[in-house]
Amino acid sequence: MDLEALPNAALPNRIGLVAGTGDFPVLITRAARAKGIGVVAFCLKDHENGELRDTAESFHTVSLSNISAMLELARGAGLGHFVLAGRIPHEVLLNPLLLLDGRIRRILGNLANRKADTVLGAFTRELESEGFSVLDSTLFVTSLMPAPGFLTRGPAPSEDQMRDFEFGYRTAKGIAALDIGQAVAVKQGVVIAVEALEGTDRMIERAGELAGPGVTIVKVSKPAQTMKFDVPIIGLRTVENLVRIGATGLAVTARKSLFFDQAEALALAERHGITLYAREESPAPGTTPPPP
Repeated sequence: MDLEALPNAALPNRIGLVAGTGDFPVLITRAARAKGIGVVAFCLKDHENGELRDTAESFHTVSLSNISAMLELARGAGLGHFVLAGRIPHEVLLNPLLLLDGRIRRILGNLANRKADTVLGAFTRELESEGFSVLDSTLFVTSLMPAPGFLTRGPAPSEDQMRDFEFGYRTAKGIAALDIGQAVAVKQGVVIAVEALEGTDRMIERAGELAGPGVTIVKVSKPAQTMKFDVPIIGLRTVENLVRIGATGLAVTARKSLFFDQAEALALAERHGITLYAREESPAPGTTPPPP
């Protein structure tokens, strides 16, 4: 769903934002406000984003163990639409206090697991069953989703580098299909590290410890990626971590990944000879390398 493709009448005047950690909720809030859309933010207790408090129209701290209170606040604010953005901290997913709330027990009771995708999917269905519309989390930031091709300028990647990109991409897609994580680190055709609950930054750090310089990172969308939540994200912090371990490349899924702080991140990658590549789901033969 593209914001520009929607008629003005279809845009809500105000949205509710269920905000996890990271920069994504703040970026959404700023982009929505630029379109004249107010944002009522709901942040997880003990994981509040101070910048979001200053940016949103109004700000509430809520607990996942009591989402009924959040829905009451949303109705009181006249909300009809929600956006989910940001990462769920692992300690939230492992918190046994989630089961204290009757609604949460009902939502989680029949789930096969508590993977982020599973929990967020159930939470989305619960919001929709209560009459709310859950919008794509990328609705206001589609310009940050890279098109296919090499994003950095410089010499074309070597054949070995491209083999690691392709090997890593296929491997990451397999991991993502199992909803274990969305990223892998590879080197010379060997899987060095797989992302799980710790997140991409920690996985990159671990890959550097295990394999040293020359690692390639690949982060992908899920095979059946919903754009309502858990969209793969990279940014300046990601590239800084790549520099720290001496990585040689990073690939993401084109048009289904978000790339924050692009100008700074690309400049840093180019200074350190790191290739950033947005790969099509099914790339056309003869992908054009970056200009020299």
